[in-house]
Amino acid sequence: MEITNLQALSNCLTVARDAGVPIDQAKRLVESGYIPLPWQWQFHAAARSADLPDGPVDIGTGGARGPGKSHAVLSQAALDDCQRVANLKGLFLRQTGLAAKESFDDLVDKVVRGHVPHKKVGSTLRFDNGSRIILGGFKDQNDIDKYIGIEYDFIIVEELNQLTEDKYNKLRGSLRTSKPNWRPRMYTSFNPGGVGHQFVKSRYITPHREKTEKDTRFIGSTYRSNPYLNKEYIAYLEGLQGDLAKAWRDGEWDIFAGQVFSEFSRIKHTIKPLIPALSFDHFTSMDWGYTETKPHSFSFYAHALIRMKSDDGENYNRIITYKEWCGNLKTPYQWAEKIYLDCVKMGIHPKKGYADPANFNTQTDGSKAISSLMMNKWTELHKRHWLTMSPGGRNRIARVAIVHNWLSIAPDGLPYWIITENCVQLINTLPQLISDEHNLEDVETDGPDDPYDSCGSFLSQAKFISVKAGPFSHAKKAEVFRMKYNSDNQQIAFSPEEFSKQYDK
Repeated sequence: MEITNLQALSNCLTVARDAGVPIDQAKRLVESGYIPLPWQWQFHAAARSADLPDGPVDIGTGGARGPGKSHAVLSQAALDDCQRVANLKGLFLRQTGLAAKESFDDLVDKVVRGHVPHKKVGSTLRFDNGSRIILGGFKDQNDIDKYIGIEYDFIIVEELNQLTEDKYNKLRGSLRTSKPNWRPRMYTSFNPGGVGHQFVKSRYITPHREKTEKDTRFIGSTYRSNPYLNKEYIAYLEGLQGDLAKAWRDGEWDIFAGQVFSEFSRIKHTIKPLIPALSFDHFTSMDWGYTETKPHSFSFYAHALIRMKSDDGENYNRIITYKEWCGNLKTPYQWAEKIYLDCVKMGIHPKKGYADPANFNTQTDGSKAISSLMMNKWTELHKRHWLTMSPGGRNRIARVAIVHNWLSIAPDGLPYWIITENCVQLINTLPQLISDEHNLEDVETDGPDDPYDSCGSFLSQAKFISVKAGPFSHAKKAEVFRMKYNSDNQQIAFSPEEFSKQYDK
C-alpha cells in the first residue's frame, strides 16, 4: 500500500493502540489496505481479546444503521483471523433478499479483492493457508436449520435481531474446534427491532450498560460514526420520525409497546457525570425500601435546579439529576450516613428533600417515620440540622403527567430534565416502566418503579414552566457558574452559555 499521508497513518495507529489493538493485528489490517474507523478499531481489539482464556466468545457490534458493521466483521475474519491461523472454517450468515448474490459479491469485493490472496469458489472464500469462510444466507428462521450441527471455528451473524433466541443458541452449539491455537467465537451485528430485539438487548446491551460483560462484548456505533456514508442515505436516516428514527438512526433499545415514557432517550436525556455548582439550588428525593423484593428498593437522588432564559426573555427551569444512591438491606441510619458523607465530599448541601408521603408515617411497630430517622441521623452527623425532608405529591396520575413535561424539549433544544450517566438505575429503569393495566394513566407498581417514584416526588414539587421551543440565548448579564468537579475530580467551567457544549451528543 502506498502511504500518501504519514501523519494520517500515525493518527490512525494511535487510535488503534489506544483501543488495545495488538501491533501485528494493526499491521496486518493496514497493510491489507483496510483503514478502520475509530469504532471499528474497538471492535477489532475486542475480537483479538477472544484469544485470551478469560476473554469474550461473543462480540456484537452496531446498534443503528449505517456505521459500517458488515465491512468490519468480514474484515476481521478475512484479513486477520484467517490470515494468522491456518485451516480455520468459518460461517458468515447474513439476511438476504432478492439481490442476495449481488449483496454478498459487493461486500467481498470491497473487503478482500485486491487486498489478500483468495479464491471464491461458489459460496466459499478460500485462502492460501487453507482457511475458508462459507457465505450463507437466510430469508427466514427455517433457513438457519441447514447450518446447525456442522462444526465451525467461528460464526458471523449479521442482523442477529432477525433471529429468535432459540435459533441463535442452536447456532452457538455449532461453535467447536480441534485447533490448539484458536478459541471458537461468534461475531454478530444488529439493530434495534425484529423478533430477536429483547434477547439481543439482554445478551449484549444490558451487560454493556451495567459494565458486567463477561462472555460478551458490545461495540456501539451509529451512522454518525461513519464519515464515508453517502449524503443521500444520511438524509434518509435524518428524515425518519418516531420509534423508527430512534431504532434505525439513534440505536435506541428502550422501545416497546406499553412503555409509559416512550419519549425518554439515552441520547437526548443523558450527559456525562458532573456535579453542578453550589450556585444552583440543590434538592434530594427518596423512595424507601429495605427488602430484596425489588433489585433496588431504596432510591435516593440529588438534583440541581437551574434557572434558564429563552431568546425572547421567557424564564424556565432545567433540572439535572446527578447522583444516585440505590440498594437494599441497609437501615435508615446507614443510608443517612452514606448520603451525608458523600454530599460533604462533593461539597453539596441540599436546600430541601422530598419523599413519598408514606415515608412520613409512623411505622407499624410504633417507631418513628423513616424520614424522621434519617433527619435525626443527619443532625447527629452535622452537629446541627442539615436537611429537611417534605412529602412529595400524593397524586400518582399527576406525577406521571409532570414527568412527561420534564422529559419534553426546552427552547434551547435540550430536555428540561437531564440525567447524568452515573445514575445507572434511573436510566435503566425509566424506559422499562409500563402502564398499569387497571389504570393506563399510572405506572405499573410491580415493575422497577422505585427510582422513578423517588425522582417523581421532587419533580412534582419543582416548578415546571412551559416555554415554546425556538431560538435560544441567555441574558447578557447571566452569572457565570462553575462546577465543583467532574467525574475525574477536575474543576471545569459551567455557565449557562457553555451548557450546550457539555451536551456533546
